Amino acid sequence: MNVPEKAPELSVILILLGGGTHMVRCLEALSRQRNPPEMEVIIPRDARLGDEDAESLTAIFPGLRFAVLAGRQNFAAMRTAGVKAARGRVVAITEDQCIPPESWCAAIMAAHAKPYAGLHGAVGGPVDKQQPDRIINWAIYLRELGTYMPPLAEGPVESLTDCNVTYTRDALDQIAAVWTAEFHEPEVHAALRERGQTLWLSPKLLTYQQREIILGPAIRERYEFGRLYGGLRVAHLSGFRRLMLIAATPLLPVLMVYRVLQGVLRKRRNVGVCLAAMPYLVLFAAVWSWGELVGYVTGQTK
Repeated sequence: MNVPEKAPELSVILILLGGGTHMVRCLEALSRQRNPPEMEVIIPRDARLGDEDAESLTAIFPGLRFAVLAGRQNFAAMRTAGVKAARGRVVAITEDQCIPPESWCAAIMAAHAKPYAGLHGAVGGPVDKQQPDRIINWAIYLRELGTYMPPLAEGPVESLTDCNVTYTRDALDQIAAVWTAEFHEPEVHAALRERGQTLWLSPKLLTYQQREIILGPAIRERYEFGRLYGGLRVAHLSGFRRLMLIAATPLLPVLMVYRVLQGVLRKRRNVGVCLAAMPYLVLFAAVWSWGELVGYVTGQTK
């Protein structure tokens, strides 16, 4: 993983969720890519990753770059820092819960080399689950990433996950005002759509997820993510539409669990583990919904 002398073709921004072994595992996977383009890997880091940790990582992965932020920052601010530091023609965003296969970087560049690629504001891929794993970890995957569980067909989609998504530098620069403070993928993708571009899913951009988490942090994350989503969703809505969302919030947990179950039944995959994870899925849906309600009421994301 050596730093190219000229601007690289690909910049991979690695967001730290778990840190520690999760981070090292993802970096090792990125260092084992087959036929990779000229590329750089950038880790946005705040106070949670100290200078000594960064130095030890650089000793193991010499081409690693850091985008340093003061204090403790949220994931959206980290994504912005990474995108600002990126020098590549193509910018990929992933998280350390993901384990990219050896073909991932080459598949990214191939997707952006297609004749119609310029029509796509963002190109992303599916996220499969590493097995075996603990039930609580399965619940996190099914709740957050079940929508992106393969099999998925290639083509335009309504959403792409922020742990496996790529953009051209030009496309991001054209909407820089949207992400210059914080990079929230729903806002970024909406801005790309307004410019007439599509969100495109390519099954070849497959990555794998495996994250170890315990109940307390998992609950706290679901609340924070729900509040963030709710605050962003009502930012530009009228008071009446906000009241409608608030009134519908009690239905959210049922809808969330139904969507997860519907997804695994439709794809005929992981049905048994989904049923085993149901208590966690119900709990996480309730906590997320409460956070989303707080976001609706306050209009704040944190």
